[in-house]
Amino acid sequence: MRGSELLVQSLVQAGVKYAFGMSGHSTSALLDSISREPSIRFILAKHENTIVSMADGIVRVTDTPAVCISHSGPSAANMVCAIGSAFRDSSPLVMITCNEEQSRLTRDVMNGWDQLTPFRSITKWSERPTSARDIPRIMRSAFVRSRLGRPGPVQVDLPLDISEQEAGDIPAVKAPPYESYSSRVRPDPDLIVKLAEQLLKAKQPMILAGAGVIRSKATPELVQFAELTGVPVANTTGGRGALPENHPQFVGVPGRWGHRTTSEALKDSDFVLAIGSRFSDVTTENWKLISPSAKLAQVDIDPEEIARQYCVDIGVVADCRMFLQDIIPVIRPMVAKAGSSAAASRAKALKGKFAAELQALLDVDLDSAPVKQRRLLKEIGAVMRDDAIISVGGGRHSHFVSMQLPILTPRCALRSTGFGAIGFAFPAALGAKLACPERQVLCLVGDGDFSQSMEGLETAVRERINLVTVIFNDSSYSSVKILQQRHYGRNLGVDFTNPDFAKYAEICGAKGFRVEKPGEIKPALEAALKADRPCLIDVIVDPLERTGYGVFSK
Repeated sequence: MRGSELLVQSLVQAGVKYAFGMSGHSTSALLDSISREPSIRFILAKHENTIVSMADGIVRVTDTPAVCISHSGPSAANMVCAIGSAFRDSSPLVMITCNEEQSRLTRDVMNGWDQLTPFRSITKWSERPTSARDIPRIMRSAFVRSRLGRPGPVQVDLPLDISEQEAGDIPAVKAPPYESYSSRVRPDPDLIVKLAEQLLKAKQPMILAGAGVIRSKATPELVQFAELTGVPVANTTGGRGALPENHPQFVGVPGRWGHRTTSEALKDSDFVLAIGSRFSDVTTENWKLISPSAKLAQVDIDPEEIARQYCVDIGVVADCRMFLQDIIPVIRPMVAKAGSSAAASRAKALKGKFAAELQALLDVDLDSAPVKQRRLLKEIGAVMRDDAIISVGGGRHSHFVSMQLPILTPRCALRSTGFGAIGFAFPAALGAKLACPERQVLCLVGDGDFSQSMEGLETAVRERINLVTVIFNDSSYSSVKILQQRHYGRNLGVDFTNPDFAKYAEICGAKGFRVEKPGEIKPALEAALKADRPCLIDVIVDPLERTGYGVFSK
């Protein structure tokens, strides 16, 4: 077997169903082998950012393996931004960067560069096989390493001569036994007892549920723990859906993209339990929302995150699900002995205040034009199913989305949270729709963000990926524009012109709608959700609308 055939065998054994890639002379042998494997669907895209983010979308919504493949040189370089998003948000992608023949790598050839070093700061592991016989071992290691501990992307750099090399007699490629390589770290029992005691002593405790809860599939345990203790729960921006956001104890999202009620409650808390959350600058508004007198407990699978941002009183290195499974039987008799909890009363009061804040968002004129983002999201919320997948771009509209649209199911909220990259939302939504064709998938994206990945609409049409994309169109990088106005009193480099996105959609073979008045939103959404092809709704939104809280409040 050739090296490329061994690699494809490795993909099959790992359960890969989709390979997203770019064509080039260095990828030719690998693409030839993929084309002969009926269980893997190769999808060509026109930019490497789209390739990576489509794979990332699949991983985030299904937790199943996905692979992205680049050509050498500039093709690999184009993957950096999207791989950075996957790394910061702990997505276990396997990236294959095809390369020139080994004999050419040190001779400064066209397309040649060091393809390992640049990715080592944004991947968990990078490796290059030097023989076709190395490939099964390296690919097995790649899939396992991407998922052990804190998940993240890995890189396999594949020289063309290794891809074409005959391997001779070699044992059959075996499936990576993921479940046998346990990353389920149990917490220290003594720390569990100490944490439980301090939590129940607190007068105003709060739980911060982060993306680690979702990654460890711990939502059922989090619900049980919250209901047992009565403690109010806030989801972080990256942890949307960790606790279903219609739960009585869910009190919002704190920080830069969240709710005033939640941020103020976090600031007033005397005990904060962060489960799978790293106390990021986004969640804490640049580390301003945690009281210096508050006691902090942090649970994380990654020991490097413990006490990285704050001096925590209790640091627990553990899988979130294992932590919750172990603390529930410990704290149950303590709760029974302590009787009624002040935390439950606080959760109820915060829930009422949170509901009032949400209602106040809509207590404005929603019938005026240009369209208010509040009105657009109200209409979207009315047609969303409970398991709808929402992919959100960067920019001003994302704050309205965070404040207004509840996420009721884990793995339903896609966003470049840690890296904050634009150009992620649309291709990630394409991957999500490929993986979950029966579910609603909506991409809610700004005009500047969509413009960085709009070539992916041709891929959507060609591959029949029938998602609905809603563009919040205000002809500017409006989040930067607002900040410039506030700090400098003028704007520079933020305004631009757009094509008619609806017509662009039609040219690509998709269905396009242009919305300029509030009454046009509902018919466009209903038609798009019933359509048999990708749909794009271009909504001209009010460029002056503010959220009322956070960085875009004024």
